[in-house]
Amino acid sequence: MVAIMPWVSHGLSRMRLIRDYKAGLVSSESVQDADFLLVTAATFHGYPREGRCPICDDDTLRTVYWVYGDELKNRAGTARSLEEIDAFAAEGLTFDLHEVEVCTSCKWNYLLRTSTVLPE
Repeated sequence: MVAIMPWVSHGLSRMRLIRDYKAGLVSSESVQDADFLLVTAATFHGYPREGRCPICDDDTLRTVYWVYGDELKNRAGTARSLEEIDAFAAEGLTFDLHEVEVCTSCKWNYLLRTSTVLPE
């Protein structure tokens, strides 16, 4: 058995950033800054999201999951599929899970939620 601790949502700060961008208070460079690795991870390991990109209005918005933690060893700091995440949890490992929204078109990205996976 595994337990995913409650998610910490960053939705409110996301909404503020989008509002500020649309009001011209934030530059496009500061919101469209996903690096090559993040965009590639979203393309190959990500899952399509409902809705459109809040920045460019394209339909290429994806969710990618990143795992972090000492118990993962060389697998830490990588994007993983939900199946791989389930396998890590089944091994009884403790790790942090980050859910990131990425637009593969304009490079918008935002950390949506974080949680910790613990063995039960």
